[in-house]
Amino acid sequence: MDREKVALIAPDAFTAVSGKHRPVKRVLERMLPHAAEQLHIRLFGVADGHLPAQGWMGGVPFYCLPGGRLYLESLLRHLRKWRPDTVDVYGRPLLACQLKARLPLSRVLLTLPSAQIVSSSCHPKAYTMQVLEGVDGLIVGSERTKAELLAQFPSLVTPVWVHLPGASLEEQVLLRWTPDGERERQQRLMERGWMNRKIILLAGSWPPLRDEEHIVSALTEVLDRVPESMLVFLAADFPGTGAFREWFERSKPHGLAAYAPERIACLQAGSPYFISDRYLLADCLVMLPGDEPASMLTRLEAMAAGLPTLDAHDAPILEFAVDGLLAEGAGDSLADRIILLLEEEEFRQVIGRASREIVRRHYRWDHTADRWVSLVRARGVQMHIGRRSAKN
Repeated sequence: MDREKVALIAPDAFTAVSGKHRPVKRVLERMLPHAAEQLHIRLFGVADGHLPAQGWMGGVPFYCLPGGRLYLESLLRHLRKWRPDTVDVYGRPLLACQLKARLPLSRVLLTLPSAQIVSSSCHPKAYTMQVLEGVDGLIVGSERTKAELLAQFPSLVTPVWVHLPGASLEEQVLLRWTPDGERERQQRLMERGWMNRKIILLAGSWPPLRDEEHIVSALTEVLDRVPESMLVFLAADFPGTGAFREWFERSKPHGLAAYAPERIACLQAGSPYFISDRYLLADCLVMLPGDEPASMLTRLEAMAAGLPTLDAHDAPILEFAVDGLLAEGAGDSLADRIILLLEEEEFRQVIGRASREIVRRHYRWDHTADRWVSLVRARGVQMHIGRRSAKN
């Protein structure tokens, strides 16, 4: 029996010069080799002058088509000739709706990296509702995004599914609680002048002034109560030293920058060991609000490394039961949970091992691929029938 044909439309995976859309590319590069064992997949992007018109990504052929006004018609020519069973469009609601109108015999899914893409600040609500109802299914990156989407559009009939990215256990060779991992960590800390420090890694996007009070209050309390603690920002959020200094100056009236500079630092993308050892350096990771795909990837990578991870939001990430363990151990305060992890080595190791085990059982890249395959295959049939019934 022939494998089902699935067209993946991901313009941003090919055109991003900055890191903004890199999470999409990373997910596809890791997921597609596994998914291609079960499906016949073609990947379509936008030509940007840097990539060839055709090539391969993760064992899957990709096609870079002319952008702008020519893109839709070029894409339709390819799809009509190939006749895919399912089309999955990444982050382009209007394009997904247009494709469904022109390809009525194909199931068309829309993958939304965040609910912000369809917020009223981006499009009129009535128009957005029409677009969302124009596809066969919606795929989002977390339970939180799903809840936000349904809160914006409570009468939405289109099915919404959560599909999380994955992580590789094999990439995290050194673990904090192993003798080799601890020796390597101490060496890295010494090289940076961070000996005897308790490292709080921060990832995500620093919130605007109007929203930062809760996070600043928690981090300030931690710095006060744990004298050896320090904050280390990941480079994705401060791409250069200039951006970091600008934030540092801006934050002076709000408490954090009043601390000695050696207690607040930034890991730059070009610094040694950044990619492979950033999680080994830290005692815990705090996820700031930010781009949903990037945040989930970072969180799962940290969990695979056995690093306890906290969320700066008041509500925990519903997908991970380990968040409940932290809440039970230290209460609802973000500061209390961070301090518990900094001061209780045994508890920190319990959370780290549990986090890594969650990834091993549920969030390796082959798991991610299997879940996506189920969405575009078995569930796709039910979804198509359900949508027609709802409209009738």
